[in-house]
Amino acid sequence: MLKRAKKLYEKYKKTKVTVEDLKKAGKLKNHLGAVATKFGLLVRMLQADRRGEFKIPAMDKVKIIGAIVYVISTIDAVPDILPIIGFGDDIGIVAYVISKLGDLISEYEKFEIQKKREDKDRNVDWDNLRVVNED
Repeated sequence: MLKRAKKLYEKYKKTKVTVEDLKKAGKLKNHLGAVATKFGLLVRMLQADRRGEFKIPAMDKVKIIGAIVYVISTIDAVPDILPIIGFGDDIGIVAYVISKLGDLISEYEKFEIQKKREDKDRNVDWDNLRVVNED
């Protein structure tokens, strides 16, 4: 298993996820059923890492990137165009990654709560990502 993990790490550590990829992932999350909310969190976590606000360890980043790339990729084990079952493999991959990142996800959830508090103090509308009441 360690050998396989290293191979995947080497493959995905060089993968660049663009802003467009993250937007696409955000739109596709609605097809992921029970894991949609946590998948959205993984996307936000990667965005925060890119901005330098939240540090993700390299191996965990590879797992997150792998899950995002798998979901947005047109090449899947089960094509997403197949009704009902098309996103089943995506859900499985995302659920697996979530199960492996429990502590990091909890840490990021705390980070988001703290950031929302700080932003509220600065009059930032977190849900719409804009400054409000600015004179």
